[in-house]
Amino acid sequence: MVFGWLIIGILMVFLFIAIFKTQDLMFIFALMKKYGFIFVAIALILFVSFSFYNIYKRYDLDLTNYKGITHAGKVYYTWFISIFKNVGKITGYAVNQDWVLNSTLTNTSKSK
Repeated sequence: MVFGWLIIGILMVFLFIAIFKTQDLMFIFALMKKYGFIFVAIALILFVSFSFYNIYKRYDLDLTNYKGITHAGKVYYTWFISIFKNVGKITGYAVNQDWVLNSTLTNTSKSK
């Protein structure tokens, strides 16, 4: 797990160096436009790698035989689907909140 955080830290340092050395933020946007697919592909590969490593360590999966590999795939698939379910629950909770000011607050401020 420490190895994963080390890689993330190194990538962040390189990102900050690239931002501060270029002196022109438009250059970074041009690079992202030109190599956007590569950036997304690398981000997806890193996400899958780190998340699978986390699942592998947490559930002590056995990848030495076919049955273990299929079990690992099922566990990872269940974990991945649970991410979308949790995001849906959080989004639904946020949508159902009362984001308007309380009517008693608005009425008391108007009466003063």
